[in-house]
Amino acid sequence: MPADQLSQRLFASVSADFFRPLVRPSAPVYVDGADRLIKEAGESGRLPQSDALAILREVLSQNPQIALQEDEGGGLQDVRARAGKLFNQMLQVRWIEDQAVSLNERWVVISPSLRPLMRTLHDLAETEVAELKSFADTLRGVCTTLEQRDSLNPHAVSSHDMRGTVHDLLQRMEHAILQLHGVEKLIHSYERRQRETQSGAETLRLFYHEFHEGQHMVCYDVLRSGGLLPRLQRARARVRDAAENMLIIQHLADGIAEYRNLEQPEAWELAAAQLQRLERQLSGLRLRAEAIDARVASFNRLSVQRYRYQSELRGRRPDMIKNYCDAINAAHRGSKFNELRIEPDFTLATPEVDFFYGIASLARPRRSRSPVALELGESLSAEDEAADLERLRQRQKFALTPHRAARLVARLLKEHGPGIATDGFSMETADELLDLMAAAAYNHGVDATSGEEQRWQIISSSRENGLEPNNIPRDAQAGWRVERFAFARPS
Repeated sequence: MPADQLSQRLFASVSADFFRPLVRPSAPVYVDGADRLIKEAGESGRLPQSDALAILREVLSQNPQIALQEDEGGGLQDVRARAGKLFNQMLQVRWIEDQAVSLNERWVVISPSLRPLMRTLHDLAETEVAELKSFADTLRGVCTTLEQRDSLNPHAVSSHDMRGTVHDLLQRMEHAILQLHGVEKLIHSYERRQRETQSGAETLRLFYHEFHEGQHMVCYDVLRSGGLLPRLQRARARVRDAAENMLIIQHLADGIAEYRNLEQPEAWELAAAQLQRLERQLSGLRLRAEAIDARVASFNRLSVQRYRYQSELRGRRPDMIKNYCDAINAAHRGSKFNELRIEPDFTLATPEVDFFYGIASLARPRRSRSPVALELGESLSAEDEAADLERLRQRQKFALTPHRAARLVARLLKEHGPGIATDGFSMETADELLDLMAAAAYNHGVDATSGEEQRWQIISSSRENGLEPNNIPRDAQAGWRVERFAFARPS
């Protein structure tokens, strides 16, 4: 078995019995008891044994519906004895440790492995939106750190500081990603609740009021607002450049080697792996946002399907019709159609009613469309083909395409340079005027002559004189007058 497998490293730290209380029927008692013990122990991580037993007795009293097994004190009536059995079970699986200071003074020490386990359980049970919304602040802090000019500059910061910066960024990114997973978990909980609704009114209330007006949507919206996603993309680009810079990797490896007392080859591999992991974490945020998009869309589809099922198949009116049909079947069971009375059972609210029976009540056959002839007609003469080609040429001649725009922009910028405006050149023919109109309509295209992609932006004078159109300058081009604008390369 490879030495880097998770199972080998895990069970080298804890035994297999460490997780056994979580799969027992009495798991709620263990979870609540461990949570209370950790809170009462505080930062010191220990508390008197008498206090620990009192906490376990209180937890057992609060969960009378939990059935305990024989080794947990299930056959005992005294709550003190059951608390002692539960205490021994927690000692056996190494959740807590017994420490004897003297004959009359005994302490309970919280196992170091229990705190990460309970922290994971807290993360799984987290439903407080305010705790999840802070991931946006974490991501903004990551972007601010990477936007600093010398944060990853080996000439400006020491190897020790760079190692600390990369380590801090990795920790913050992992925390933010866990919180973003929590947002997806909240949406999944709404899906589960929607499948259990009992009426159409409850389905609509959950869909409109609780879900789409809930504060959890803010957790996702902050990714789209304030330019956070573009900032993350720029931060990712900087980390990617750093991961390809040998000098930065070597500088980071020096800090890791000094901090962890490693050899240079091992420190180099660890430094490169940390930068690559940070780059993957930054790039995965957009994919996680798209996954939440898919979750929201899935909840919307589920709500529509659920409401349609409840209103059309289980609503009040379908039930009324079903009950009426059952009553008619019961009243006329064994009769023939021609023996039924003509008078209806109630006054119909429609002037004309026809009841179909017999062959007329059967589903009508679907009308199939007649086959369509797909063979070509008579071949065109040479004169007709030439006329059609000429019409296509004329239509293409007056079409405003990106290719003709890119051809004109490439020529103008090559002859006059960036910033050339319509007062600096002159168009003579109608084709050139169409090229100018195409250049104003697009911002990129491929020059058919050189095969290069051209990108440009239009700087219009109407931006400054939009409220005073009479002051907008106009230039003569091919017998027409156009508002002045300039061509420039995008920054």
